[in-house]
Amino acid sequence: DVMAALGQAKGNGSTHIPYRNSKLTHLLQDCLGGSAKVLMLVHIGPASSSAGESVCSLNFASRVRAVELGGAKRQGAGDADAARNRALVKKSRDECLQKDQRIEELAAMVR
Repeated sequence: DVMAALGQAKGNGSTHIPYRNSKLTHLLQDCLGGSAKVLMLVHIGPASSSAGESVCSLNFASRVRAVELGGAKRQGAGDADAARNRALVKKSRDECLQKDQRIEELAAMVR
């Protein structure tokens, strides 16, 4: 079971994670490990015909809830990106102020 293996892998990095045991976990492999944040929503149906599927979904959700993947890790490049983004925002604000001043000057000339 992938969820059980993920819970055990937190303690030691040598545990094999069987992502290919399920199509869903194979597709979500990049999202389930490493520094990803995971949010799981479980849909259950109120119809009696879907009771078996709902119970299966709830059992899976309870197994997932028991797994602790650890905190998301911050990547070193994020600091450089944040500084670059702050500089870009400042430049954009300055340009907007200059354009606003120019608009006021032109409006004053028209009056």
